[in-house]
Amino acid sequence: MIIGIPKEIKPGEGRVSLTPSNTEDLINLGHEVVIEHNAGKITGFSDKDYESVGAKILSAKQKVYSDCELLVKVKEPVKEELNYFNPGPVLFSYLHLSAVENLTRTLVNGKATALAFESLKVDGELPLLMPMSEIAGRMSVLVGANLLSINNDGYGLLLGGTAGIHHGYVVILGGGTAGKSAAMAANGLGAHVIILEKNIPRIRYLNDVLPDRISIIKSNSKNLRECVKLANLLIGTVLIPNARAPRIITREMVKTMNPNSVIVDVSIDQGGCIETSRPTSHDNPTYREENVIHYCVTNMPGAYPKTSTESLSENIYPYLVKLISDEDIEKALRNKDYLKKAVNVYKGNITIEAIAKEYGYEYKPIESLIP
Repeated sequence: MIIGIPKEIKPGEGRVSLTPSNTEDLINLGHEVVIEHNAGKITGFSDKDYESVGAKILSAKQKVYSDCELLVKVKEPVKEELNYFNPGPVLFSYLHLSAVENLTRTLVNGKATALAFESLKVDGELPLLMPMSEIAGRMSVLVGANLLSINNDGYGLLLGGTAGIHHGYVVILGGGTAGKSAAMAANGLGAHVIILEKNIPRIRYLNDVLPDRISIIKSNSKNLRECVKLANLLIGTVLIPNARAPRIITREMVKTMNPNSVIVDVSIDQGGCIETSRPTSHDNPTYREENVIHYCVTNMPGAYPKTSTESLSENIYPYLVKLISDEDIEKALRNKDYLKKAVNVYKGNITIEAIAKEYGYEYKPIESLIP
């Protein structure tokens, strides 16, 4: 099968979907790989690195799309790439369609087929979302701590304090992979850390594995109001797979935060879990709302492309091999339920109920389209 790897053009995105090492492994299995010129440059992989393992370098983005059967991207296609899906190659990428209406309608109108990394589920886990959630969680604390400095017009508070001096409060919404990673990072800085989580079994698990200094409490209206008011750094990591994130923090709650406090909404790629959140980019990452600094970059791990690319590529690779092993993607989807779960759009049909409901499309289960 011919696999295409384009250069990512979303602002501030430095990742590439496959490393030269994993590209070599695919070629050794008998597949062809075409890569856009300088696709891995920011990550530190040159065209020569890919050519040396047998990949073909193409200078025109359009040729990468037209010459491949399966396109493996990192982030969802942006405006300049939408014309390539009519129907174009099968797309395998992070998509977050519940928060990207124009892309969803393009895929439907073009009768395209698209599989989402974040939808692939194995034994109740999301193995292709997990590595980037870990990075985004840790990064949220680094970013937030920096924005609190007076040089960034922040509150001027060092999260870890010092001997005999008040430590800052980091409040984390959601105790999933990103929330847990953020909590560990914040605890390492010496902050007071509170996780708000609604799932009781998850609360028990977090209590078992996290340091005793980290407080894990039930997420309800009263606790949310009290903890948001306390937060110097508020981190949103709420996730509902395949659906828009619920807005659990209202504008009125944000107003109770100290002036120049910081919000980092990690869940912004799914629409955000805070009413005052709106998408930003690495080029212009912050804004003020209700006198609180907001950081809502939709591709946070793109700021650390070396680490993110290596982690993502190694996690993608085994599932990519399964998807193309029979040289027939439809056969792979029919025979492997975990791949079937990753399908968001199949030949123009929405196969995820929450996405269909979000935009008023008819929901068609993938099982009905691939008997």
